[in-house]
Amino acid sequence: MATPPPGLAPPHLVTPDFSLDNIPPRPALLMALQREIRKDNPNTKRFADLIRRDVAMTGTLLQIANSAYFNAGRRITTIEDAIVLLGLNQCNAVMSGLILRKSLNFGNKMMARFWDGSEKRAIGISMLAKRSRILSSDIAYSFGLFCDAGIPLLKNAFPTYLETLKEANLTAASDFLQVENDKHGVNHAVVGALLAEHWSLEPEVVAAIRVHHSHQVLFDKAYSPVVRTLIALNYVVEKAIQEYRGQTGSLEWVAAGLHASKALRISHREVDNLCETLISRFRVF
Repeated sequence: MATPPPGLAPPHLVTPDFSLDNIPPRPALLMALQREIRKDNPNTKRFADLIRRDVAMTGTLLQIANSAYFNAGRRITTIEDAIVLLGLNQCNAVMSGLILRKSLNFGNKMMARFWDGSEKRAIGISMLAKRSRILSSDIAYSFGLFCDAGIPLLKNAFPTYLETLKEANLTAASDFLQVENDKHGVNHAVVGALLAEHWSLEPEVVAAIRVHHSHQVLFDKAYSPVVRTLIALNYVVEKAIQEYRGQTGSLEWVAAGLHASKALRISHREVDNLCETLISRFRVF
């Protein structure tokens, strides 16, 4: 088992104010979809019937299938059409993200900027994964959506967490998790990994969530190539998101960009080109 990088709390960590009781149980719809897709021969009709049980999610899935990212002009009007367009695994990843957002709203208005960033991260890493022979786009999409899922969970558990988040965003990348640990005894990487594990996501996604702020793992062969590639691509996509939002100084890219580029075996110019491509896609999504 890989040794946690410095600053990461153990995955089983609980505190007096945050415990496994703060992790929402895996929703029944997600369990049913996972059960079907993990069969040796998944039944597409059964999968579509499960999705149709939730009218709101059915509509949102069709909207996503018709979006500029997934669709090249064909009008999608049925769940079956959406599954054909996206593929069963990608459709499952999208549904997992929709279920995540519904489950983590906690009956309140959530951070629009947070969800926007999660969607862009999922899209961006999925796009870059298609250029890789190591990653599947659905694994990349799931990681992108769930990567920072610990943030709304901590926000719900701690009234002062948004103040902590603002402070952490102003620190060096290596100190981000430490600020959370100091303030609340737990950090969003650990909490997000706990959620992903309890919701039965792929082990590589769980592992990558837990170490996504740690560039030390990029060359640590105790972690799988999938995990290391997810982490490296995440740094590139986060850089693109920052630039899309008009923020040119990414502290995390300053700390980890050289390592991410080296791990991906791409030059600074190639990174810039990838970011330009991602930003163009963000503008139409």
